[in-house]
Amino acid sequence: MTTGGVTYDQFFRENDILSVFASAQKVDRDSYYGANQSLSSYGATNDLSYVMGGQYKMMLNGTGLIFGFENQGGKLKDKKLGYADIENAEIVGGELIVPHTENIVVADQQQNITGVFTQVDYSYRNFKTTAGVRYDRYTISDIAKPDDDISGNVISPRVTLMYDINRSIQLRTSYAKGYRAPQIFDEDLHVETSATRRVIHQNDPNLIQETSHSLMASAAYNHTFGDAVASFLVEGFYTILQNPFANEFGEPNSLGDVIYTRVNAEGGATVNGVNLEFTFVPRNNLSFNAGFTAQESQYKDEREFGEKKFFRTPKNYGYFAAQVKPLKKTTLSATGTYTGKMLVPYWGPAIDNSEEGELRTSNPFFDMGIRLSYDIKINGATMQLFAGAKNIFNSYQSDFDIGANRDPGYVYGPNQPRAIYFGIRIGNHLR
Repeated sequence: MTTGGVTYDQFFRENDILSVFASAQKVDRDSYYGANQSLSSYGATNDLSYVMGGQYKMMLNGTGLIFGFENQGGKLKDKKLGYADIENAEIVGGELIVPHTENIVVADQQQNITGVFTQVDYSYRNFKTTAGVRYDRYTISDIAKPDDDISGNVISPRVTLMYDINRSIQLRTSYAKGYRAPQIFDEDLHVETSATRRVIHQNDPNLIQETSHSLMASAAYNHTFGDAVASFLVEGFYTILQNPFANEFGEPNSLGDVIYTRVNAEGGATVNGVNLEFTFVPRNNLSFNAGFTAQESQYKDEREFGEKKFFRTPKNYGYFAAQVKPLKKTTLSATGTYTGKMLVPYWGPAIDNSEEGELRTSNPFFDMGIRLSYDIKINGATMQLFAGAKNIFNSYQSDFDIGANRDPGYVYGPNQPRAIYFGIRIGNHLR
């Protein structure tokens, strides 16, 4: 992987600023997604992606204005490599002849999205508003499959209204439109496989963009009590998804191949809920913040397994972070993430009919970690000694599928079991 980027900022007049940026990334990857030592499942991927743009921010009679543009795109070529077809080898004239298959191009895709946007910030006494609009033109073409070319135009408005009741209480409401363009190729298209089952992802020929309309309203309380600072936020959100992406599961063929077709779910979907956040800083060397979200995410119509709820999406989740400096050079911190129960599909050999699958409910998880660090000053720099533990309660998936016939997609929850770590950092601005 090779990456690079550059930015340029130039000030004009008293408060105006011009910002220009560009970055790119190149990835060359070899992969194997086969089973049973199959020679036919080697692949090679070459990916070049970039983004560039600029914006001009200015103040005009107390009103903030932003004008900008952005262009992002990329080129990706994914090949299934040729191989020696030993199963069809034959002896001709006393000589062993092994045919060799040619490379197969899975995707030769080019993507380009060009957007222009503007935003206005206006304040009047206790009232503030931000309004903006963005226009995008996207084009996704596949040289290997010209009939699958996709293009579209999207206008995405957004507006935020804020009102300060007093110095401590602020009300906010907002609306934003967003979209997700269909992709001909992404990481999901790589084959998910076991010895008896292969899952291949593909797009429906009539797949169109997914559009979202998001509404939010919140109330924030911020107050200072002597040297202590406290803040509390309560926020409600409601998102309507039009033509949301969803998978339709096909029936396994004689080779065990199953096609998951990405389609637009009829009837749409909604995501709504409440978010709570709390921060308390009693003094400079002690801080605590936490948050909790309860939400419902479901399609209007039933999908796989006769279920409307989104898979692998918990109904509630939260976090906390605390930090204390008992000594000037010593920092003790603790963090935790809570993930509620979620629905997870299973297609492995632990059930009688793995072709039909089974919808399971996961256990909740609480992933907590602690870290202790000590700073030592060395000639103007800082050497930091640190040690800690991740997932100290070992809240981790306990029913991984095993064996050649396992369901390789049956993975959920925290990505790491209990782990102890330590190390040394050296720098000028360590935290």
